[in-house]
Amino acid sequence: MPDTHLLYERNFDTLLLDSLDFLRRSSDLHEVDDEGQAFARISITYSLLLLEAVANTCLEHLDLSRSVHDEMDRLPVLAKFDFYLRIRFKGRNLDRGSHYVEWLYELKRLRDGLVHLKPHKVEWIGDLDGSMSAESVRTKSLDIAVNPKFWGKSDAINVSRGVHGFLRYFFREQCRYGPTKVASLLFSESRVPGDNNHFFPCAPRHWKALFASRDVDLSYIKLMWV
Repeated sequence: MPDTHLLYERNFDTLLLDSLDFLRRSSDLHEVDDEGQAFARISITYSLLLLEAVANTCLEHLDLSRSVHDEMDRLPVLAKFDFYLRIRFKGRNLDRGSHYVEWLYELKRLRDGLVHLKPHKVEWIGDLDGSMSAESVRTKSLDIAVNPKFWGKSDAINVSRGVHGFLRYFFREQCRYGPTKVASLLFSESRVPGDNNHFFPCAPRHWKALFASRDVDLSYIKLMWV
């Protein structure tokens, strides 16, 4: 009989690489280009989903009993990160006054607004040439449009900066994990994510310089640049 191998695909690699690819595509086009804005919205959506994926993987890493895991799984994403720190490391917790935590709050509100869509009040103003223009309310810290219809490449860049900035802060400064340790956790295909049964996804080498030039810091996680 053929061998059977049971793997647990968490799809962090898919969300990560797709969010970066569509960020790259949107960056190549004008800010108000329709296709570029569509690419930006896709990149933002995948980037926002990364946070929940990472928080859930951290909970799985704790290997809690099923009843406790199910209870913790109902927590907001910030509380999941904080719970992981408190259980995994004695005396550690998220600093609610940190600007990285403020970024996470803003990103979560954007994610919630996308999942639970409600009307956005938009004020259109007439210009002297007869045209009309409008702007979206923007987040305070990361400067991202609150209304998804106004998302463009600058918003996609700011979301990516915020997501990966928080993850770098969480893993490097709070957990004190190196890039290989982070990759072994997030790219794990084991039932309980950890050091075994993981892989390093490949990404085009020219992406590394491109995203670094836009202050998107991916140094917290090991990737294979080819």
